[in-house]
Amino acid sequence: MASSSPAPLVIFDRVTFYHFERTTPALSEVSFVLPRGSLTLLVGPSGCGKSTLCMLMTGIVPHLLGGVLTGKVLVDGKDVANTAVKDLALSAGLLFQDPEWMFATLRVDDEVAFGPENLKIPKAEIHQRVEDALETVGLSRFRHHLVWALSGGQIQKLGFASVLAMQPPLMILDEPTANLDPATTHAVHELILRLRQQGKTIVIVSKDLDEFIAEADQLIYLSEGKIIAQGQPRQVIHQAGLHMLQAGVWLPEPTEIGLRLQELGKLNPDTLPLTVAEARQAFSHLSFASTPGDAPNSKPIGEALIEAENLQYAYNPKVTALRGVSFTVRQGELLAIIGQNGAGKSTLAKLLVGLIKPTGGVLRLFGKDARHWNVAELANYIALVFQNPEHQFLCDTVFEELSYSLLAKGITDPAEIQARVVETLRELDLQGDAQTHPFALSEGAKRRLGVATMLVGGGAQVLIVDEPTYGQDRRMTERLMDYINQLRQAGITVIMITHDMRLVEAHIDRAIVMAEGRILYDGDPQTLFSLEEVIRQANLRPTALNRLLTDLRQEGISIPADINTVRKFIQAVQ
Repeated sequence: MASSSPAPLVIFDRVTFYHFERTTPALSEVSFVLPRGSLTLLVGPSGCGKSTLCMLMTGIVPHLLGGVLTGKVLVDGKDVANTAVKDLALSAGLLFQDPEWMFATLRVDDEVAFGPENLKIPKAEIHQRVEDALETVGLSRFRHHLVWALSGGQIQKLGFASVLAMQPPLMILDEPTANLDPATTHAVHELILRLRQQGKTIVIVSKDLDEFIAEADQLIYLSEGKIIAQGQPRQVIHQAGLHMLQAGVWLPEPTEIGLRLQELGKLNPDTLPLTVAEARQAFSHLSFASTPGDAPNSKPIGEALIEAENLQYAYNPKVTALRGVSFTVRQGELLAIIGQNGAGKSTLAKLLVGLIKPTGGVLRLFGKDARHWNVAELANYIALVFQNPEHQFLCDTVFEELSYSLLAKGITDPAEIQARVVETLRELDLQGDAQTHPFALSEGAKRRLGVATMLVGGGAQVLIVDEPTYGQDRRMTERLMDYINQLRQAGITVIMITHDMRLVEAHIDRAIVMAEGRILYDGDPQTLFSLEEVIRQANLRPTALNRLLTDLRQEGISIPADINTVRKFIQAVQ
């Protein structure tokens, strides 16, 4: 006798939710189910309600953060509206978009043990769960480290390990690969697939769909708090792919190319690749012509502003972060510092803004030894947008935050402050959040506010942005890059610390690759992606577009060498 299929693990039935003191709903009439053992992708532009939906499944809203909920949310048979968060924790675990929200202890192993301890798991089993979780995410050798001494990527891994140790049937992962190097991102993808095979139900919110889209059981496309489309990924993209692109959703590059070619009538409507392998076959009939080169984005490169010679930094005798790096940064450059998690990238940024001083070698900033600068004086020349922008916010509203930045630079005229703040809000699409508390912004909006606070007063010659595309949808990333190119036109040097290889390939003139505190490569991104040994040592991975172009060239197709974006690919197709 055939058994009936098990009930879905999660049911949303006509769910509408208003955040505390908000008059516009974050979610409106949302309905879907999550079958047990399924992998679901939740996508949509910044601010569309994805994180709210995730917090609803754990009861964080409405129980902890307030708000008004109508409709019904059932998780593992429990009505979220009538179930305490501590009881929902037995059924659902959430990796926050910012994992620091999760942390409650000082040491790595204590943090991973904290959840199982609160579930009253036996001590011996807790120990084994901690060991297994740390081994799975590659943090075993950091088990006794302080949580706050970890790099951004390591913090992301710790958050994931903390959820793994809880072993809930539902795992909700909000940007699980943010701040992770590309090779580690691929490893997380493999881990998530193994968890599904073990029967876990997984929800992923991510802009990096390349690794997941072909493997997912379901894709839910959310926009302005409403579900626009849901179903199997290929079905949803056929139905709403162009709408997703227009709204700012990141799609895999082969998929975006397929949609654009279909729109131009150059690809069969029934052919829509989701992976590089599918695209290689789908595009094998194409021929390419040369494309006009892009106009230069910046003024000619100018004088040296930053010079490092055999630069070294050790946090203590046992922890050396930089092991003799040498480079020069000139006025008007746009460069990226990339590499594996824990390579020393964020340490280097702290040295450049004077938060720490070199323990060896030479670092000259604007012609002066770094040891002779004080932080306040140096801040007039070089600005840093932190990996976690909350660490630099001081005021109760976005408007006040920007106003304070102007006051700190000696601008006191109320009319000038008003005009500058309003213009900055407009440029970075923050007008609707002027009276919002900075901590209540979406992660993408926090990142844009971080950039704005550093630049609104003018004067800085160098801007360092740590993970600029974290939490940003496609539309906001493009706007941010337009803004950065305007800064370059004004002669400002921009240094990005990033794991976003699409950003590096499409926008960056020069890449510095780091691994284990050393520089492995310093040059253009196009050459970098052809250096297999450097790619391996730095835990990098070429973009899907780069891998596709390589495969097509191996098939004997002649393709212009300067194609590094989807737009250029489409322009070159005859």
